Formats: sequence, C-alpha cells, structure tokens
Amino acid sequence: MKLHYRRYVFIFFLAIALAVTLSSLSVPVGNKVIQYYNNVEINWTDQIIVAKATGKPFVSESGTPLDTSTYEILSVNNARSRAIEEAKDRATESLITALQIIQVDPIRSLGDCIQSDDYTQMQLGMYPNDIKYSFKPDGAMATQCTAILPMGRLLKLLPEALPAKDIPQLPGKLPSTDYSGLIVDTRGQHFSPMLFPSLFAEDGTEIFGKNFIDSRDAYVYGTVAYCFSDDVAMHHKKAGKNPYYCAALRLYNRCPVIANTDLKKILASSVTRNNLKKGNIIIIIDRD
Repeated sequence: MKLHYRRYVFIFFLAIALAVTLSSLSVPVGNKVIQYYNNVEINWTDQIIVAKATGKPFVSESGTPLDTSTYEILSVNNARSRAIEEAKDRATESLITALQIIQVDPIRSLGDCIQSDDYTQMQLGMYPNDIKYSFKPDGAMATQCTAILPMGRLLKLLPEALPAKDIPQLPGKLPSTDYSGLIVDTRGQHFSPMLFPSLFAEDGTEIFGKNFIDSRDAYVYGTVAYCFSDDVAMHHKKAGKNPYYCAALRLYNRCPVIANTDLKKILASSVTRNNLKKGNIIIIIDRD
C-alpha cells in the first residue's frame, strides 16, 4: 500500500518538535561519518540514508495469524505478505521523517524546505519510487525491511534549480596538474556535514558550492562526501587516483577557506575544475 504524500508531510510536522531535543551528532562507526535520527542512519561517507523496520502479524496464543481489525484467520502466506507491507511502510516513514535534520547548506535544512515550500512537500510524496527496498525473514512470519535512499536523490526536494555555473578560473596561465578530486582537511575547525558546502578563497570568493555543482552527476553519485581520516579520504571513490589534498585555513560562513597557494594548483587545470563540478570532493571532519 502506497502512502499518500500528505501523510509524510504530517509526520514531518509532528517530528519537527522532537528534532530540537533529539541528538543528531555525527557518530563515528569506524571512520565513516554517520548521523543518526532514531533508527535511521544518514551515512555521509557512503552517501546513503538507511532505515530498518520490522513487520509482524498478530498471532493468537494457539499460533494462528489473525487480522488485527477483524480477527479473521489469515493464511501463513497472507500473514507474511502483510508483514512485508507493514515493514516497508514503517521503514519508509522512518526514512522520510529523518530527512528533516539534513543540512542543505549553511543557512537551511531540509526540514526548513519541507515546512515552507509546497514543491518540496509534493516531491516528498513521490519518494518511495526512489527508495531501494530489501527484505529478510525475521522469525516464522515476521519480516525485516531495509530501505536505502541514495543522497543524490535529495536534490529532487530542492525548490530551486541548480545553475551549474563554471568554477572560477585564475587570471593568466599557470602550470597545471590534472587532479581527479579534492580532499579538504577541516579537522580542528568543527565543520558539520551538509549537502552543499561552499569552498572559499582567502578573500571570501566562493570557488565551489551549490551553484557550481553539476546536478546530473550529483543526482547519481551524491554531492560531497565526508570522513574522519586521511586513509578513508584517499581511498574514497570520489577522490579518484590522483586527488589534491589540502587543509582548510579556517571557516567562513560555516564553510572551509582554502589557501591561495592551494587554489593556484586546484583551479589551474580545466580537468580539475570539471572534476570539482562533478562533486569529486571529500571533506575530513572532526570526530566530535
């Protein structure tokens, strides 16, 4: 049974009050950045959101599965089918509800978009089509459902189009190296994950952000990835074979500032700039 989008929106509004008090800190599991909301994992390293739920039929003391409304006796197959649907619905609701805590950019969260924009609310109702489901038995008749949503699909919730502007070029011609990706170390800066972080030059010029990323690539592969260690960053698929590594000088508008000496190497190559537009960026953050 498909849930109507209004049900999701209603769930969001109920959950907003709880979001203020629930912890949504990034918690290390190994070296992956995972943000938790109830039983949902927002995995910023692998760029996926995972929710699990169990569905099970009502069973009488004699072991007979019954319909919870009519107490009609159900066949085992019917009971299992209902358990699958129940598990799927619960996992979907949990996943959709958790989206509200995801930070879009330095100034707003997905929860802000959902509360204030009709377009976002409408798109939310279509999300079950983007969620991947898997099922496994949990006892005799119960079923566990795992729902996975690639984070790139969150772009569908944004009320505005992404312009995919060209990343700024430096004046003059400089020696260039083609880099497959960019690793930015923000440890010690207390930077928090978001879908669209900006990267700034020392003078405050934005050289990467929401308006520069190619939404076609981001939709499929996600935006920017996060981790806790150099090793995970260097081996991440977004880094590629020859990433450029640099440390952020500080944060500006809650986002990393890159040294001019690093920018000369990053922006000199059109290949590197194109890889940045694809979202081939990994940001290393603090564990706490």
